[in-house]
Amino acid sequence: MLSGIRPSRAGHRVPGVALVVAAVAVTGCSPLGGESKPARKQHAPTTARAGSGPTGTPRSAASAAPEPRTAAQFVARARRAMKDERGWTFVLRGSESAVMRGQAPSGATYTATVHRTTGPEALRQTGTVTTGKGERKSEVVYVVGGTGYVKDGAGAWKKGPLSDPGIANDVEDPLAELDAFEAYAKSAKVNRRPGADGALVRLRVEASGWRLSAARGRPALKRAVREVEPALAQLRKAGVTAADGQVTLKGFTETWDLDAAHGYRLASHRYAFTFLVPFQGGDITVSQEVRADNRGVFTGRVTLPADAM
Repeated sequence: MLSGIRPSRAGHRVPGVALVVAAVAVTGCSPLGGESKPARKQHAPTTARAGSGPTGTPRSAASAAPEPRTAAQFVARARRAMKDERGWTFVLRGSESAVMRGQAPSGATYTATVHRTTGPEALRQTGTVTTGKGERKSEVVYVVGGTGYVKDGAGAWKKGPLSDPGIANDVEDPLAELDAFEAYAKSAKVNRRPGADGALVRLRVEASGWRLSAARGRPALKRAVREVEPALAQLRKAGVTAADGQVTLKGFTETWDLDAAHGYRLASHRYAFTFLVPFQGGDITVSQEVRADNRGVFTGRVTLPADAM
């Protein structure tokens, strides 16, 4: 859901994708044939990387609770710990690219700060998109009462329900993602490592080889599929004829680092994916990576600006 830089940016021409589309329009299209590679089932190897979580004092109730063992139990504890506070501050970093063979790599980056309250649930996200050419554009996102509000640069506000992909793809909400993770947490491998401020627990899910048509039915890949679809729509409008059954997930990785010293609350979340879109005997590569780091408790309020109402 990275704003402004990702293939899923509804209503916008992503810099990396735009370059590829232009190249496609110039070169034209040829029929795509051949057998699809057999899909490999989702798997979850274990890796670990030390990191630091937010500072704070462990909750006595959390420390007295039985030690989690499974990924699902860790997720349940993390969700409980995050709801123990009124709100949280996250720092976001992301990048996206779309590359066609014979073309120079292109893309964009995104940085933002998110304030997310838990009661009532609301979000404010302020960030900046930077293209490969150094052009910068501000973005502001709010989620209030289940409705998303997005403002790009000096443009007008757009709003809609979070069920609308055009809105959902602009929202980065680590707590909502943690809730969604519960549905496929059993796919994750658990790894413990010491961190700078104490022990960390890493939950990791990895997948590869899925055709887009099959990936739509996988809970772990739901977000990646939603985010890549606008880029595919742009490419198909330019003449790329690859069907969903030919677009392949080269790789998908999602990791959650939980702070064991503070009730297993969320320290960081990262996800990354790469899709291969067949074109003229080669592939157009569409990639995205997003990371959110917890910077501690947020005690303020999120109020929708008057001009967005």
